[in-house]
Amino acid sequence: MIKLSYFAAAAVAFLAAPAAFAAEAEDGAFAHKGVQYSYTTEEAAGEKVIRGTAYAGKVPFELHVRKKTVTGTFNNRPVEFRLADVKKLGIDVEGAK
Repeated sequence: MIKLSYFAAAAVAFLAAPAAFAAEAEDGAFAHKGVQYSYTTEEAAGEKVIRGTAYAGKVPFELHVRKKTVTGTFNNRPVEFRLADVKKLGIDVEGAK
């Protein structure tokens, strides 16, 4: 079973990266706890949209990053978390605001 808390931590770890917030679409990839994530980012309707896959392309995700929250889906299941909650995990998200 995939733990959404691991995904949330991994997702926000790259949310704070400057490349994830470029005005043009960006491609990227990273690994977290042995899981490879690949994604694209773009800005749409005043929010950052991150689409990608995990687990060798088998698990899709889409995240919508707003000023204080992240909502979307992971493995076609809804996810939602506050950026403030991510700070509690020790991840710097100042760049995500």
